[in-house]
Formats: sequence, C-alpha cells, structure tokens
Amino acid sequence: MRNDASRKSRPGGFWFVWGVPLILAALTAFGLLAALLGMGLWRVGAWMALAAPIGVAAYFAARRPPSR
Repeated sequence: MRNDASRKSRPGGFWFVWGVPLILAALTAFGLLAALLGMGLWRVGAWMALAAPIGVAAYFAARRPPSR
C-alpha cells in the first residue's frame, strides 16, 4: 500500500500538469475583470496580469532550440 507522500511527489500528477495553466488562467481572468471594472492602480494590475501569459510564452519561445 502506498503512502500519501509518494503519491504527491510523483511526476504527472494533477498539480504538476495543471498548476501553471490554472495560475495563468486566474491571472488572465483577474486582468480582464480589473481592466473592465477598475480605475487607477487597478489598470496597472490589469496590464501586469494580462502581460504574464505573454511573458511566459515569450520565455519558452526564446528557449526553444532551433529546428533543424
């Protein structure tokens, strides 16, 4: 019988696969709502939250090895 520690640390678990996409989705939802409903500093937060997925995509596009 497995213990809970081995189940949490195995690669390919739910949070291993979906953790970052869920965080990016939450940031995007926050950014869209803040841009629609907020004023002042909320707009700055909206820009930062909406720039996060673009920054992550740019980072991984830049580190991709060149194709042959």
